Amino acid sequence: MPRGAIRQPSESRQGFTLIELLIVMMIIAIAFFALRPTFGGAIRGVSERNALRQLVGLFASARAEAVARGKLVRVVFAPEEHAFLAEIQAEPEIDRSAFYELRLLGKDMVRLPDHLSLERLEVGGAAAAPGRMHVYFYPDGHTDGLTLVLADAAGRDTRLEVSPATGRVRIDG
Repeated sequence: MPRGAIRQPSESRQGFTLIELLIVMMIIAIAFFALRPTFGGAIRGVSERNALRQLVGLFASARAEAVARGKLVRVVFAPEEHAFLAEIQAEPEIDRSAFYELRLLGKDMVRLPDHLSLERLEVGGAAAAPGRMHVYFYPDGHTDGLTLVLADAAGRDTRLEVSPATGRVRIDG
């Protein structure tokens, strides 16, 4: 092409026009807002299942630690943290009431997701007192027993039970 010549538009165009891009962006935005409730529910369901798995692991690990170390282990519900944490008896021969934090499952505590609320908590068959609840796991493998009912935002309940005789954890719901 000689210098100074004006380029003619070619017959085949490449790329997208601004209008086409805007239309695609609007379709994506509409699809996102239409499906957002579905994705939100799925994410809540995943976080709930993950929290339940972690709780089962925490209770099973607390029992295993009590048996392995020959010391009393307790799992404490800390309402201010909305979480469960484990503690082990420091030196039972000196002070039976002294416990220190025990890191289980590689965590200091298992937090409940914000959309789950603790509806009912029973230790040893009796309703737990408000405040910091605890359930004990003994060196011989038994426990006080625990029933824990969690409710999600839709009001659906999930019941978690720890057997007093075996320490086995079961989930219903």
